[in-house]
Amino acid sequence: MEATGQIAGVRQADEARPRPHGVALRPLALGGATLAWLAIFAIVVSVLMLNARAAVRAETEAAFGLANAFATMRLPTAFERRDMMAEARQIAADIESQRHVSAELRDATGRPVALPLAPQPPRDPPPGWFAALLRPAPRADLIPVSQYPNVLGVLEIRTDPGDEIAEAWADFRLMLPLLGGMALAVLGVTMAITGLVLRRLGVLGAALARMRAGDLAVRAPQTGLAELGQLSDGVNALASHLARERAENRRLQGRMMTLAESERARIASDLHDGVGPQLFALQAAIDQAGERAGGAADPALAGALAAVSRHAAAIRASARAAIDDLRLSPAEGASLAEMLQELLFEFADMAPEVEFALDAPQDLPAADEAARVALFRFVRESVLNALRHARPTRVGVALATAPGAALLARVEDDGAGPRPAGRKGLGQAGMRDRASALGGDYTPPRRDGTMTVTECRLPLAGPQDQETD
Repeated sequence: MEATGQIAGVRQADEARPRPHGVALRPLALGGATLAWLAIFAIVVSVLMLNARAAVRAETEAAFGLANAFATMRLPTAFERRDMMAEARQIAADIESQRHVSAELRDATGRPVALPLAPQPPRDPPPGWFAALLRPAPRADLIPVSQYPNVLGVLEIRTDPGDEIAEAWADFRLMLPLLGGMALAVLGVTMAITGLVLRRLGVLGAALARMRAGDLAVRAPQTGLAELGQLSDGVNALASHLARERAENRRLQGRMMTLAESERARIASDLHDGVGPQLFALQAAIDQAGERAGGAADPALAGALAAVSRHAAAIRASARAAIDDLRLSPAEGASLAEMLQELLFEFADMAPEVEFALDAPQDLPAADEAARVALFRFVRESVLNALRHARPTRVGVALATAPGAALLARVEDDGAGPRPAGRKGLGQAGMRDRASALGGDYTPPRRDGTMTVTECRLPLAGPQDQETD
């Protein structure tokens, strides 16, 4: 039943706990790292593309200038008696074999002249979009091949950045996996750090959950992170403060309950010493008047005096019951087990047909005054409820230590069972309030097999709860 009460308390704490709101840290870190890397990736790719475009333009411009100068210097003049087309054909082949430029020789009719070129290995062309981004504005130059006075053909030199673009594409393809690997590494490090922080926060959250459930003795551990260490210190300081405040509240509640018991005892003493003798004198006077009325042979008067006598006896019984209820115990000042044993002896005199039993270990820890009074009141009220409403043949009372440095009182009977739900009286409300005021738990009567069971658990006073004079 103790476990059931703890589960119910944790469930109520969970229901009262505010729901999380805002953005979770893990998706936020993942999204932020992804966006940051995408921005870095775009910047790096843009810089690479701009540098590659500038390099392609510079290389092709230089190669075009060199090819143009080479053709101009090597081509014979129009006045030399040499095979101009043969030499122009060789010059075009030499230029065509160079990088970043191309050459085409056409005869006088405009038809291309075949060039003696060595076979070239196949080249992996870059994608069209990549070539379009890097390709500079094309340049071309026409050099006439003539032998005075005839024009034999024309040599056209053009820029051809295909080789340079292919090299840039090869470098770019090498960079892309590296950038992707770096992105995965950065995301992995980010998520690892985020997971570490979340695990540390989870440890703090678990400690806070236990504190919220009422366990103020727990302390938030140090996580190894400076910022979270300051948070742990703040949480522990708050828990210590709340523990001191709760102990002080319990001391005040216990003092109030002790004062209330003293006031109840004073009222009981006043009733016993003041109203009791007067009621006894009244009863004696009524009995004497009844005897005289009976001797006067007046039936009406004798009947009226008999009724008054019965009412006076009822008032005396009510006053005696009130005094017994207000008075704590004939064994006041004794241990709790001795007080309960004396109480059960009184109940045995009231209900001799019921078997009463007390189970209290010898090594039971001593309870403070407030807990002793509260547990005595709990047992007295519970046994009275059983006798009044359940008609039992056996009533058992047990005292035991409970987990968490607490004292547990248990009352069980084999009667008809607890009253239907919704009919809880003031007695149960008082027991629940007393237990709550002292930091304990009260379990209303419930059916457990053939027995009706009710329990009250109160914490034992620790060193921090002891009052100092």
